Amino acid sequence: MRDLSIITDTLRKIINDALSASPVWGGGAPPFSVNVSSQHPQAPSGGADCELCLYLFHVGPDRPLANSFWSQAAQSGGGAGKQPVAFEPLCLDLWYMLSAQSLHSYVQEQQVLGVAMQALHEHGTIQLPTPSPLPGAVTPSEATLVLESPTFDEMSRLWQALSMPLRTTSQYRVSVVFLTPDQLPAGAPGVISYNLGAGPSAPVKDPSMPRLLATRRTVTYVAPGPVTRAFQQTPASTAPTPTAVLGQTVELTGMMLADTDHIVLVSYSPAGVATETDVTTTWKVPITPPYTSAPANGVPFLLRAPGGAGAPSAGQYGVTVSRPSLPGWRAQPVPINVAPWVNPAGGPLLNAVAGLYTLNVRGVGAAGATLRVGTVQLKRLPGGSAPALGEWQRTGNTITFRVPAGLPAGNHQISLRVADVEADPALWAVV
Repeated sequence: MRDLSIITDTLRKIINDALSASPVWGGGAPPFSVNVSSQHPQAPSGGADCELCLYLFHVGPDRPLANSFWSQAAQSGGGAGKQPVAFEPLCLDLWYMLSAQSLHSYVQEQQVLGVAMQALHEHGTIQLPTPSPLPGAVTPSEATLVLESPTFDEMSRLWQALSMPLRTTSQYRVSVVFLTPDQLPAGAPGVISYNLGAGPSAPVKDPSMPRLLATRRTVTYVAPGPVTRAFQQTPASTAPTPTAVLGQTVELTGMMLADTDHIVLVSYSPAGVATETDVTTTWKVPITPPYTSAPANGVPFLLRAPGGAGAPSAGQYGVTVSRPSLPGWRAQPVPINVAPWVNPAGGPLLNAVAGLYTLNVRGVGAAGATLRVGTVQLKRLPGGSAPALGEWQRTGNTITFRVPAGLPAGNHQISLRVADVEADPALWAVV
């Protein structure tokens, strides 16, 4: 907010609404004319029988909040020719004097003043049609309205400063009012990278045995621009891809792994029953070039979900290792996800043909899949159907859809999720 008159107008409206329907005059307006003014008390009256003056006579800092909006940005500059504190809102308290004067009767003065004071008493918190300061700005904002208790000497000196005879007066304080900076500090930059470190929660009984720590992958994709972006993913996901595509390689990190250990994929039924499958020959990716001698703390494993007929269905799995020399032994499993795959070829921007968008995908079954364009989830139709606005369908390895009505123009990310596992970012619909 930059206009203090908003506060005054809000208070005047409270008073005018009360005067127009007060029980003092039978639920209606007073039988005499009343002018509610916020001009200086010396300003001439508007010709009404009685004048009620709500005058802002003092503005000062709110000391409890004066330093509550400290930020690093406020210390680095406030714009050309301004001090750093220009980035902080100015916290103010406003003092008003409320007085009445009648041309004909003291009764009119005291009736009007009483109605106004009761109305302000009923609005200890006032709402203002302006946003509160950042962060977390909300509209409307709020301020408190308090009836003050100045001494008779203070009130006498106030009217003496106005060069006017003393009138019956009440004093109010409005706090806290925030004057918004002309220039707000720049927002914090986006996260470029993050790292998560963890360690075993239980003591290791045999340090020579393999221990699995996590699955991780560096996800790299091309966003509109075009610009290449990357992020680290843990637990990692891998998607079965066509034979001609190298796929998405996941690193299985651990300690004391031997190249002869076997990879075991653990799937879980809805009832929580675990099923183990040895996937060493289909999932393990040879390390190039191979180690001439195994490191002292073991070798890393690289995994990739196979495509084709043996491709696993999308979902959340566990992965562990077994050792042929120890029948029945398993390391503690770690999570790994199998995601659907969206062909990024020709992207990252995808244009519609006669309003219809087409995706080439893998790993999308007959159920459990959702498709979003931007933040809007589309409705799925049976395979082979003709999508209307906001609908999609899959036939074989092809998805077709139409964007919802009212979607704003621009580039909207296409998000495909199956069994609660989302595909890598690949394409953006051009609307």
